[in-house]
Amino acid sequence: MHGPAGYALGFTAAVFAGLLAVAAGATNHPILSLIAMVAVVDLIAMLSTVPAMLATAIVCWLLHAGFVLGRRGDLVFDDDSRDFGLTLLAAGLCSAAVATALRGSRRPTRTAVPRQRTAEPDLPSRAVVLAPTVERSPR
Repeated sequence: MHGPAGYALGFTAAVFAGLLAVAAGATNHPILSLIAMVAVVDLIAMLSTVPAMLATAIVCWLLHAGFVLGRRGDLVFDDDSRDFGLTLLAAGLCSAAVATALRGSRRPTRTAVPRQRTAEPDLPSRAVVLAPTVERSPR
């Protein structure tokens, strides 16, 4: 998936993952948000491009810092927020590296196409060779 579709999918998935994490109690247990957001970033890293993964990681960090740690949309800049952002970045880059390696291994190998054969120079191009007839003996 190339172009803006990867980021659009990542943005949408991040919002849904954030909503589900908060509904599951991520405001009291932020690890739930971390698991959900890392899954989203890894998914986008595997399906799309590195810029789409980075943009998705930023959105995930903003959602986590604003609605899980901040609880009311106020961004929180503390050690937990920093660690969460670095974890998202590391997970996304590792997944992007794996995806790149997998895409490289599926690339078809080039095969040499043989040149077109031409008629022998000493025979005309429409020569007909007649073979002697062979009589069969009765059995």
